[in-house]
Amino acid sequence: MTKQELIERVYRNQRGADDGADGGSLSKKAVQGLIETVFEELADYFVKAKLTRSEVPKFTYPSFGTFTKRKRAERSGRNPQTGQAITIPATYTVAFSPGQDLKAALNKIK
Repeated sequence: MTKQELIERVYRNQRGADDGADGGSLSKKAVQGLIETVFEELADYFVKAKLTRSEVPKFTYPSFGTFTKRKRAERSGRNPQTGQAITIPATYTVAFSPGQDLKAALNKIK
């Protein structure tokens, strides 16, 4: 799914859920701004959060899953073009662990 597809799906979903009584539907531009803000805040949180032995930064969305900041250690590798040994530097990454409801939905037998 692309960013535009996500925006379109959220826009259609909230329009369909609106009963028209309060006129509170969001425009596509507002939905796009909301989605961009959510992802910017998540990225900012993981960039600024400190990774320590006792505390691991994570974001949990109930029923969906948990995103966790992890440090990947320095390791050795090979340049595939030359075969020369290289050192791959340590980096930070984000791991995802699906929640129980998402796992159940993915593995539902039809």
